[in-house]
Amino acid sequence: MSSPELFTISPVTLASYVRTCLRLVHFTGLIMGFGGAVFLDLMFSRYRKSPVTEELADNVEWLSKFVALGLALLWVSGLGFLVLYHYVEPEKLLNPKIWAKIVIVAILTLNGVAIHKLVIPFVRRRVGGQLLAGMTPRKHATLVGCGVVSLVSWTMPLVLGAVPQLNFAVPCALLLAAYAAVLGQAFLIANFVLLRDSGNAAIPASPGLDKADPSLAPS
Repeated sequence: MSSPELFTISPVTLASYVRTCLRLVHFTGLIMGFGGAVFLDLMFSRYRKSPVTEELADNVEWLSKFVALGLALLWVSGLGFLVLYHYVEPEKLLNPKIWAKIVIVAILTLNGVAIHKLVIPFVRRRVGGQLLAGMTPRKHATLVGCGVVSLVSWTMPLVLGAVPQLNFAVPCALLLAAYAAVLGQAFLIANFVLLRDSGNAAIPASPGLDKADPSLAPS
């Protein structure tokens, strides 16, 4: 066998290697994003009645960057899969589940921008006071919305990827409708719990925290 033949890789084999690499990147992004999002929500739940410290604010910001890195890996691997399917398995581009996942990841991206622009600065301003003290329902809705969208939107790609029976079987619109229904229910439950806790809060807010927070004002 000649040297050129020895190092020749067939297109099928090359596609298999590329697919494996993309899966590793994709799973890494999901683990980082989902794990970080769950940890963030648990942290907010744990300390929602406690005074906000600099350490807590630093941890929230660090975890948010960790989740953002996972989201970036998800985009890289997702776009890589689209290119791979285009050249190797074009029929898979007709799978509605793929496009539902893309829409959900796009929503995750917008939510991530909102967290970095609104939530993290808000937490920084609450240092020294209780997170929920003196908050208006609108502020509650903003914070709860970001948290719920993050957790539900990271969970959905895991669920969709784990259920192959949905491939080519369920329309994209129906998958997104189910996603929206879960978002709505989770938002109502979480907002009710936080509003109840805020009403029972015993620790007063720090001076100035009862003023309107421009970071959470509607655009």
